[in-house]
Amino acid sequence: MPPFFRDEPVNFGYRYSVAEAETCNADKYSCPWCGAADRERLYALFLTDHLAGVGSRAETTIVDFAPSAPLSKFILRLTTGLPQKFCYRTADLFMEGVDDPIDIMDMPSYSDESVDFFICSHVLEHVDDDRRALRELYRILKVGGQGILMVPIVLTIEEIDEDPSVTDIAERWRRFGQWDHVRLYSKTGFLSRVQQVGFAVRQLGHEHFGKAKFKTYGITEQSVLYVVEKQ
Repeated sequence: MPPFFRDEPVNFGYRYSVAEAETCNADKYSCPWCGAADRERLYALFLTDHLAGVGSRAETTIVDFAPSAPLSKFILRLTTGLPQKFCYRTADLFMEGVDDPIDIMDMPSYSDESVDFFICSHVLEHVDDDRRALRELYRILKVGGQGILMVPIVLTIEEIDEDPSVTDIAERWRRFGQWDHVRLYSKTGFLSRVQQVGFAVRQLGHEHFGKAKFKTYGITEQSVLYVVEKQ
Protein backbone atom coordinates (compact mmCIF):
# COMPACT_ATOMS: atom_id res chain seq x y z
CA MET A 1 0.00 0.00 0.00
CA PRO A 2 1.38 3.47 -0.85
CA PRO A 3 2.79 5.12 2.31
CA PHE A 4 0.41 8.07 1.87
CA PHE A 5 -2.63 5.90 2.60
CA ARG A 6 -0.95 4.33 5.62
CA ASP A 7 0.54 7.50 7.12
CA GLU A 8 -2.17 10.12 6.60
CA PRO A 9 -4.86 8.39 8.67
CA VAL A 10 -2.40 8.18 11.56
CA ASN A 11 -1.42 11.81 11.13
CA PHE A 12 -5.05 12.92 11.39
CA GLY A 13 -5.90 10.70 14.35
CA TYR A 14 -7.80 7.88 12.64
CA ARG A 15 -8.55 5.34 15.36
CA TYR A 16 -8.37 2.07 13.45
CA SER A 17 -5.44 0.03 12.20
CA VAL A 18 -5.05 -1.76 8.88
CA ALA A 19 -5.31 -5.04 10.79
CA GLU A 20 -8.94 -4.17 11.61
CA ALA A 21 -9.88 -3.87 7.93
CA GLU A 22 -11.67 -6.87 6.48
CA THR A 23 -10.19 -7.04 2.99
CA CYS A 24 -6.85 -5.26 2.82
CA ASN A 25 -3.32 -6.60 2.51
CA ALA A 26 -1.28 -3.49 3.20
CA ASP A 27 2.04 -5.34 2.87
CA LYS A 28 1.17 -7.00 -0.44
CA TYR A 29 -1.31 -4.47 -1.74
CA SER A 30 -0.26 -4.00 -5.37
CA CYS A 31 0.72 -6.69 -7.84
CA PRO A 32 4.33 -6.02 -8.96
CA TRP A 33 3.44 -6.99 -12.55
CA CYS A 34 0.04 -5.44 -13.27
CA GLY A 35 -0.58 -3.11 -10.31
CA ALA A 36 -3.86 -4.76 -9.28
CA ALA A 37 -4.79 -4.28 -5.63
CA ASP A 38 -5.36 -7.35 -3.49
CA ARG A 39 -9.15 -6.91 -3.60
CA GLU A 40 -9.01 -6.80 -7.40
CA ARG A 41 -7.05 -10.03 -7.45
CA LEU A 42 -9.85 -11.48 -5.34
CA TYR A 43 -12.42 -10.32 -7.91
CA ALA A 44 -10.35 -11.89 -10.69
CA LEU A 45 -10.45 -15.26 -8.93
CA PHE A 46 -14.24 -15.12 -8.85
CA LEU A 47 -14.72 -13.72 -12.35
CA THR A 48 -12.53 -16.35 -13.98
CA ASP A 49 -14.95 -19.09 -12.98
CA HIS A 50 -18.17 -17.07 -13.02
CA LEU A 51 -17.87 -15.65 -16.53
CA ALA A 52 -16.71 -18.94 -17.99
CA GLY A 53 -19.89 -20.47 -16.59
CA VAL A 54 -22.25 -17.97 -18.20
CA GLY A 55 -24.66 -19.76 -20.52
CA SER A 56 -25.20 -19.19 -24.21
CA ARG A 57 -27.49 -16.18 -23.85
CA ALA A 58 -27.47 -13.63 -26.67
CA GLU A 59 -25.23 -11.23 -24.75
CA THR A 60 -24.10 -10.68 -21.16
CA THR A 61 -23.92 -7.04 -20.11
CA ILE A 62 -21.34 -6.17 -17.45
CA VAL A 63 -21.11 -2.69 -15.92
CA ASP A 64 -17.98 -1.78 -13.98
CA PHE A 65 -18.42 1.30 -11.76
CA ALA A 66 -15.30 3.37 -11.03
CA PRO A 67 -13.19 0.85 -12.93
CA SER A 68 -9.56 0.13 -12.15
CA ALA A 69 -7.24 -0.18 -15.14
CA PRO A 70 -5.68 -3.54 -14.16
CA LEU A 71 -9.05 -5.20 -13.54
CA SER A 72 -10.56 -3.74 -16.72
CA LYS A 73 -7.70 -5.14 -18.79
CA PHE A 74 -8.14 -8.52 -17.11
CA ILE A 75 -11.88 -8.61 -17.83
CA LEU A 76 -11.40 -7.63 -21.46
CA ARG A 77 -8.75 -10.33 -21.93
CA LEU A 78 -10.90 -12.90 -20.17
CA THR A 79 -14.12 -12.19 -22.06
CA THR A 80 -12.35 -11.97 -25.42
CA GLY A 81 -11.11 -15.51 -24.89
CA LEU A 82 -14.53 -16.95 -24.07
CA PRO A 83 -17.06 -18.23 -26.63
CA GLN A 84 -19.94 -16.29 -25.07
CA LYS A 85 -20.76 -12.73 -26.14
CA PHE A 86 -20.11 -10.00 -23.58
CA CYS A 87 -20.79 -6.27 -23.49
CA TYR A 88 -18.41 -4.73 -20.95
CA ARG A 89 -19.06 -1.09 -20.04
CA THR A 90 -17.34 1.24 -17.61
CA ALA A 91 -19.17 3.95 -15.68
CA ASP A 92 -18.27 6.84 -13.39
CA LEU A 93 -19.33 10.42 -12.72
CA PHE A 94 -15.88 12.02 -12.67
CA MET A 95 -13.42 9.61 -14.28
CA GLU A 96 -12.34 10.43 -17.81
CA GLY A 97 -12.53 7.86 -20.57
CA VAL A 98 -15.40 5.75 -19.23
CA ASP A 99 -18.17 4.53 -21.50
CA ASP A 100 -21.00 5.96 -19.41
CA PRO A 101 -20.59 9.16 -17.36
CA ILE A 102 -23.26 8.59 -14.73
CA ASP A 103 -24.11 9.33 -11.10
CA ILE A 104 -24.64 5.98 -9.38
CA MET A 105 -27.42 7.52 -7.28
CA ASP A 106 -29.43 8.35 -10.42
CA MET A 107 -28.89 6.30 -13.58
CA PRO A 108 -31.72 7.02 -16.05
CA SER A 109 -29.50 5.95 -18.96
CA TYR A 110 -29.75 2.36 -17.69
CA SER A 111 -33.23 0.91 -18.03
CA ASP A 112 -34.82 -1.41 -15.48
CA GLU A 113 -33.33 -4.91 -15.44
CA SER A 114 -30.86 -4.19 -18.22
CA VAL A 115 -27.63 -5.41 -16.59
CA ASP A 116 -26.54 -9.03 -16.07
CA PHE A 117 -23.56 -8.36 -13.82
CA PHE A 118 -22.00 -5.33 -12.15
CA ILE A 119 -18.85 -4.50 -10.23
CA CYS A 120 -19.21 -1.77 -7.63
CA SER A 121 -16.00 -1.68 -5.64
CA HIS A 122 -15.24 1.01 -3.05
CA VAL A 123 -17.79 3.44 -4.42
CA LEU A 124 -20.57 3.62 -1.82
CA GLU A 125 -18.36 5.19 0.85
CA HIS A 126 -17.97 8.21 -1.44
CA VAL A 127 -21.62 9.00 -2.23
CA ASP A 128 -23.99 11.14 -0.18
CA ASP A 129 -26.85 8.62 -0.20
CA ASP A 130 -25.67 5.03 -0.36
CA ARG A 131 -29.20 3.67 0.08
CA ARG A 132 -30.29 5.50 -3.06
CA ALA A 133 -27.29 4.11 -4.93
CA LEU A 134 -28.12 0.59 -3.76
CA ARG A 135 -31.71 0.98 -4.95
CA GLU A 136 -30.43 2.02 -8.37
CA LEU A 137 -28.10 -0.97 -8.56
CA TYR A 138 -31.01 -3.24 -7.67
CA ARG A 139 -33.25 -1.58 -10.27
CA ILE A 140 -30.89 -1.99 -13.21
CA LEU A 141 -29.93 -5.60 -12.42
CA LYS A 142 -31.87 -8.37 -14.10
CA VAL A 143 -33.67 -10.97 -12.02
CA GLY A 144 -31.08 -13.67 -11.47
CA GLY A 145 -28.30 -11.17 -12.16
CA GLN A 146 -25.35 -10.80 -9.83
CA GLY A 147 -22.78 -8.25 -8.81
CA ILE A 148 -19.58 -7.76 -6.86
CA LEU A 149 -20.35 -5.19 -4.17
CA MET A 150 -17.49 -4.11 -1.93
CA VAL A 151 -16.76 -1.31 0.54
CA PRO A 152 -14.02 -0.75 3.12
CA ILE A 153 -15.17 -2.51 6.29
CA VAL A 154 -13.74 -2.13 9.80
CA LEU A 155 -14.39 -5.33 11.69
CA THR A 156 -14.16 -3.82 15.16
CA ILE A 157 -17.05 -1.36 14.88
CA GLU A 158 -20.71 -2.23 15.37
CA GLU A 159 -22.45 0.56 13.43
CA ILE A 160 -21.84 2.64 10.34
CA ASP A 161 -20.30 6.03 11.09
CA GLU A 162 -21.45 8.51 8.47
CA ASP A 163 -22.04 12.18 7.84
CA PRO A 164 -22.08 13.44 4.22
CA SER A 165 -22.26 17.01 5.55
CA VAL A 166 -18.67 16.76 6.81
CA THR A 167 -16.50 18.58 4.28
CA ASP A 168 -13.44 19.29 6.40
CA ILE A 169 -10.62 17.17 5.00
CA ALA A 170 -8.94 16.61 8.34
CA GLU A 171 -12.19 15.46 9.92
CA ARG A 172 -12.85 13.04 7.08
CA TRP A 173 -9.42 11.52 7.56
CA ARG A 174 -10.02 11.24 11.30
CA ARG A 175 -13.50 9.72 11.16
CA PHE A 176 -13.63 7.84 7.88
CA GLY A 177 -9.99 7.09 7.08
CA GLN A 178 -9.76 8.98 3.78
CA TRP A 179 -10.26 12.55 2.60
CA ASP A 180 -13.00 11.70 0.11
CA HIS A 181 -15.04 9.25 2.23
CA VAL A 182 -18.30 10.25 3.90
CA ARG A 183 -18.90 7.05 5.90
CA LEU A 184 -17.13 4.16 7.56
CA TYR A 185 -18.83 0.77 7.28
CA SER A 186 -19.28 -1.88 9.89
CA LYS A 187 -19.86 -5.40 8.60
CA THR A 188 -23.35 -5.69 10.08
CA GLY A 189 -24.30 -2.21 8.88
CA PHE A 190 -23.16 -2.91 5.33
CA LEU A 191 -24.97 -6.23 5.13
CA SER A 192 -28.14 -4.71 6.55
CA ARG A 193 -28.27 -1.92 3.97
CA VAL A 194 -27.58 -4.26 1.07
CA GLN A 195 -30.26 -6.70 2.16
CA GLN A 196 -32.80 -3.96 2.86
CA VAL A 197 -33.03 -3.10 -0.84
CA GLY A 198 -33.72 -6.74 -1.72
CA PHE A 199 -30.35 -8.23 -2.57
CA ALA A 200 -29.41 -11.72 -1.45
CA VAL A 201 -25.78 -11.73 -0.33
CA ARG A 202 -23.12 -14.42 -0.52
CA GLN A 203 -19.91 -14.05 1.48
CA LEU A 204 -17.01 -15.85 -0.17
CA GLY A 205 -13.78 -16.18 1.80
CA HIS A 206 -10.84 -18.56 1.94
CA GLU A 207 -13.22 -21.42 2.67
CA HIS A 208 -14.62 -20.94 -0.84
CA PHE A 209 -11.46 -20.16 -2.80
CA GLY A 210 -8.94 -22.09 -0.71
CA LYS A 211 -6.20 -20.82 1.58
CA ALA A 212 -3.55 -21.78 -0.95
CA LYS A 213 -4.99 -19.47 -3.60
CA PHE A 214 -5.27 -16.62 -1.12
CA LYS A 215 -1.61 -17.07 -0.23
CA THR A 216 -0.54 -17.30 -3.86
CA TYR A 217 -2.37 -14.11 -4.83
CA GLY A 218 -1.48 -12.11 -1.72
CA ILE A 219 -4.99 -12.03 -0.24
CA THR A 220 -5.39 -12.03 3.54
CA GLU A 221 -7.34 -14.84 5.19
CA GLN A 222 -9.84 -12.34 6.63
CA SER A 223 -10.75 -11.12 3.17
CA VAL A 224 -14.34 -11.61 2.04
CA LEU A 225 -15.90 -11.17 -1.38
CA TYR A 226 -19.52 -9.98 -1.31
CA VAL A 227 -21.55 -11.23 -4.26
CA VAL A 228 -25.12 -9.96 -4.45
CA GLU A 229 -28.01 -11.38 -6.45
CA LYS A 230 -31.43 -10.11 -7.48
CA GLN A 231 -33.84 -12.96 -6.92
